[in-house]
Amino acid sequence: MKDRRNYGSNDQPTTKKIVIAERDNIGALMEGDKVLDLYINRGEVLLGDVYLATVQNVLPSIDAAFVDVGVDKMGFLHAQDVMGKGALKDKLQPNQKLVVQVVKEPTGHKGPRVTTEISLPGRFLVLMPSEPGINVSRKIESSKERARLKSIVSLMKPVGVGVIIRTEAENQSEADIQEDLEILLEKWNNIVTAAESLTPPNLLYRDQDLLYRVIREACSEDVTEIIVDTAFALNRVQSLLQNWHMNKNIQVTLYKGNEPLLIATNVHKEIRAALNMKVNMPSGGYLFIQQTEALTVIDVNSGKFVVSSATQDETILKTNIEAVHEIARQLRLRNIGGMIIIDFIDMTSRVDKLAIMEELELAIEDDKAKPQVGQLSDLGLVEMTRHRQGQAISEVFAKKCPHCHGEGILVEDFKFATPTAEGEYRAKAAKMKLPVSGFKKNNNKKQNNNNNQQLQQQEVMEQSQPIEMTSEQPSIVAQEETQQRNNKKGRKTNKKNLDKQQINEDSNVKLADTMITKEDEIKPVIVEPQIKNSEVIEVAEVSQETEAPKKSRRPNRGGTKTKRQPRKRKTNEVTVEE
Repeated sequence: MKDRRNYGSNDQPTTKKIVIAERDNIGALMEGDKVLDLYINRGEVLLGDVYLATVQNVLPSIDAAFVDVGVDKMGFLHAQDVMGKGALKDKLQPNQKLVVQVVKEPTGHKGPRVTTEISLPGRFLVLMPSEPGINVSRKIESSKERARLKSIVSLMKPVGVGVIIRTEAENQSEADIQEDLEILLEKWNNIVTAAESLTPPNLLYRDQDLLYRVIREACSEDVTEIIVDTAFALNRVQSLLQNWHMNKNIQVTLYKGNEPLLIATNVHKEIRAALNMKVNMPSGGYLFIQQTEALTVIDVNSGKFVVSSATQDETILKTNIEAVHEIARQLRLRNIGGMIIIDFIDMTSRVDKLAIMEELELAIEDDKAKPQVGQLSDLGLVEMTRHRQGQAISEVFAKKCPHCHGEGILVEDFKFATPTAEGEYRAKAAKMKLPVSGFKKNNNKKQNNNNNQQLQQQEVMEQSQPIEMTSEQPSIVAQEETQQRNNKKGRKTNKKNLDKQQINEDSNVKLADTMITKEDEIKPVIVEPQIKNSEVIEVAEVSQETEAPKKSRRPNRGGTKTKRQPRKRKTNEVTVEE
């Protein structure tokens, strides 16, 4: 077991250092070149803030209430976070004044989650004004030391106030513990007096600035150096370390470079890497970390594993153990909370599965968010939960894409196929009963030429009409118009239709003679326009072309061309009529 645990850890001892950039309100705990924890003080509502709020709505259906803390989004107060016994309606009323503390910062479309159980953290103690009693950290294993600390605090604290003794209080003097307790009691008294004088909603208390918070949370015996970027921060760090008797083994330095402190210490590279879904590991494997609204999924892949291994099972075990340590670091760095699903590479040996679960428990032991690990399923999945603390790194340094709105995809326009030109023409032809055989697809040139010829013929007809109107007899004009109409129809029909048109023309002429006689005609006075000789010649040529009827029958498409003999019956009939 011990040899397998060393797969994911380095043999060389690594030192920890703290980087505090007060100008950017960002602090980082680093181990070598890697960032373990990020401390960010950005946002309107921060973790640990105490507000004087008013109750807006009480909803028994969800056993919760919404309170106004003075920001855009309402605070969510669950019934379990309200002190006292009884139903929620009995404990809370609309427009009631209430002192609440932020336990979860607002995320996305959700507002902050608040509680009425106030807790004020210090260096060695945590003050709980509403919960009487004394509790000692589980990490203090010595029973003698636990009894000593408990007896010291019980003599100091006021009646009705609860205290939690932190791990940092181990082996501390009575004077240091008493000083820390007095500072916390003074803060609570200021909150009570402010709540009585101010009108809701209003901010009553905010945790100390970033420097004090980072020193209190991150500074331990493993830290050897603290780097700051201002002279004021340097003096404050030295005074805090001196008061807490921690200035012996820690070196405090002031950064004086031209570049920002976070760039000089490569913290910005770690932040950029934490915003990516893919995380590369030294052995060649990689992780895929994808966060959703409901849970976070982590997929372990071997990739190009470069470490030599005797068997495939050994390669899988080494990759999974290395992934365990990287996952524990990424959870703290990205501040991932809620339900987490880890998909390890499938392992066949039960011993290897137990080794992975044991390694995971050891890797998350230093996490202050108190993760809880479930069992390893047969499919290689591990379920775990982690208490959320503050905003995730993606919510601080990233924003939703204005185009896809955070979906990650862009929906293109639906370019559905349109009906072809032939289909449209055939549909119209079917409705209007037009010939379809002459239509061809992709025959734009011929269609354009035919259209041009038709336009030229129409222009010539318009020019020839005023010349023809100069005739003295309107009956003749009517005859010529009917002939032109019938000529146009004759181009599209066969010879039988032409014979019928000629018979109709004769009948039309007879009707015109019967209606208008030569004696009854009134000779119109029409001024003849002066036309040049060239224009008259062109018009005459065009009129000849238009008067000649086109052949309505198609040319022979087959092999040899044969001339049809004229029908004798028709010729005889014509001669008889003459």
